[in-house]
Parts: sequence; structure tokens; C-alpha cells
Amino acid sequence: MENVVLERDGYIAIVKLNREKTLNSLDMETFEELGNVMEQVAKDRSIRIVIVTGTGRAFSSGLDLSVMDRIHEMDSEEFQIWLRYTQERVFNILEDMEKPTIAAINGHAIGGGFELALACDVRISVPDAKFGLPEVNFGLVPDLGGAQRLTRLTNPSIAKELIFSGRIIDANEAYQLRIINKIVEKERLMEEAKKIFENKAPIAISLSKTMINKAIDADNRSGMVYAVQAQTICIKSKDHQEALAAYKEKRPPKFEGK
Repeated sequence: MENVVLERDGYIAIVKLNREKTLNSLDMETFEELGNVMEQVAKDRSIRIVIVTGTGRAFSSGLDLSVMDRIHEMDSEEFQIWLRYTQERVFNILEDMEKPTIAAINGHAIGGGFELALACDVRISVPDAKFGLPEVNFGLVPDLGGAQRLTRLTNPSIAKELIFSGRIIDANEAYQLRIINKIVEKERLMEEAKKIFENKAPIAISLSKTMINKAIDADNRSGMVYAVQAQTICIKSKDHQEALAAYKEKRPPKFEGK
């Protein structure tokens, strides 16, 4: 792979968009490589945390115009199959994988790049990053889950204003709108991303993520039934016993995800 780089730091996987010359724009090959990497890290039990970031000055400037040329050659059925394939293998895997995902936004996140960040569980950003879904300016709609995820993060009115206008916002406004969780200086970005879920029980985080995702669409009672099942798993885990022992012995716990 050339467009996407996968690095490891212990139990942390770092997925880097690696098209610095095009501000990490997303072409067909990049989508395919991202899908391959997402499938790999989702299945790898030794990975507990996934960080998505970019090389150079941008997180991702969005769709590469070469994609439009190839899409215009497809008929409607071919396009729909490709788009659903891309949604599932990249964006939905990020949202659904049973481990926390963090967007370490090192620069502008526009269009599909913004949608990639929105698919992560947590977003931290450098101060000078810009965000936006400008698809309307090209007679298009956000089609990689951005409209749905932005609506859930903010509210329908804010999502409509940003999407209808195609307006680009800065990191401060994104933070005020609760789109990003934290703003940090660029030299501390990766350090902060790695620390967010450092030394936390993997099973508890995995089950909590599923519970929160289910809460978006399920009623309260159904969510509470799932919580009973999840807690039954946690209470019998070695990680729970290790956490109790560490608390009593006044030392940091050593979680194994068991």
C-alpha cells in the first residue's frame, strides 16, 4: 500500500493517509486501501485503539477529482454498488469496530475527509484545522455518512445550516458545536491521541461502545437489557478482577482484554 500507511505503537494502530502532495485527497485506490486496513485492524485482537490521521499539512482535503471522472463512467447501478461498498468497508467499520477509534486531525478535514473524522468515536484537532461539507457547491450531497453523523453530534438545525450552505468552519467553532472533543497544539497531537484511552479495560470499552451506538436507535429499555448482558461479561472478566486487585494494592492495572 502507498496511499495509506499502517503503523503500530504497542497495542495502538495508527492509520495514516499518505498522499501529502494532494493534501491526502481520497481517490479510488485510497478508499480501497483504507478498506483493507480497516478490515485488518478490526479483526486484530492485539490492537486495542485505532488512531486515524494524515501526513503533512492536512487530515484530508476530501474527494480527489479523479474519482468523479471514474464515477461518471459508471451507470447508476454500478455507482450505487461502489458507494455502498465504500461506506461499509471504511466508514461503517470505523464506527462499528469493537475498539475505540480516534481522529487525530492534523489539518483541514473537508468533504469526505470530514466524514472520515466523523466516523471515529473521538476527534481531537490542531488549532488551525478547517472543517466542512461543501458538496452542495458541486450539486451533490454528503454520501459517506456525514449528514447522519453530524446530525447526531449536533442537532438537525446545525447540520442543515452547515450542509445547505457548504460553509467551512474553524476548529474553535467545531469545538463549540461539539463536533470535536479537544483542541491541542500540533506537536502534542499524537501524544494526546494515544493517551485518551491509555490503560483502560478493553472489554469494558468494547461493550460500552456497542451500548452507546445502540442507544442512538434503540429505546431505553432495550438499551438497559443490553447493559445487563454487557455487565455480566465484564463482571466475569479477568480485567475486572485485575482492576479490583490494582485498586487494593494502589498500583496501575495491567489489562489483557480477557
